[in-house]
Amino acid sequence: MEPVSTLAQASAGFSRATESATTKTDVSGDFETFLALLTAQLRNQDPLKPVESTEFVAQLASFSAVEQQVQSNTKLEGILEALASGATGGLSQWIGQEVRNPGSASYENVPLDVLYLSHTDADRVELIVYDENDNIVARQDVSKDASNFEWSGILADGSRAVEGAYYRFETNSIREGEVIANAPALVFSTVQEVRKFDGQPVLYFADGTQMFAADVEAIRTPQA
Repeated sequence: MEPVSTLAQASAGFSRATESATTKTDVSGDFETFLALLTAQLRNQDPLKPVESTEFVAQLASFSAVEQQVQSNTKLEGILEALASGATGGLSQWIGQEVRNPGSASYENVPLDVLYLSHTDADRVELIVYDENDNIVARQDVSKDASNFEWSGILADGSRAVEGAYYRFETNSIREGEVIANAPALVFSTVQEVRKFDGQPVLYFADGTQMFAADVEAIRTPQA
């Protein structure tokens, strides 16, 4: 069975995810343009009316932020290129890594990092937690102006999630009491296996979720 690009499905139709992908590909060009404009401004400013110091500091801060984003993207691209190499050694490096995906994550008595998407027209966003049997075990509102949430593991009945059990997450975007969009939330899960499909590495997780290595947007070493 052909692997499904689940990460792409998770973000389809949501402006925030689309804008993020566009920013990733364009940030390097924006950095060069920003640098050229700032240099031209300094070279051509009126000596009798120089740029205000506060404005200049703000521009430098923007310059620094763009530069850091470029460096972060470059490092991530390097990591992904090394891990996704066709050599067997490159594939094995994926195993044991934690990758953000729309599957489920094991609860180990520490908060789970959840990345969620919300519809731009929503006035409220609800996070829904499912257990391994697809039963809803918790619901709670999350900020519609944020995208990250740490789930503490507290269930609807006040008890704590079962250690070692897997939980998955969805969000309902709600406007005037009506659900206008539903989407899976993303969690970090450990890569259990790597296979090749049509020459591309495919990552497999403990809950059966699979995704192409090329779709990975966040990776981290396992937390102690």
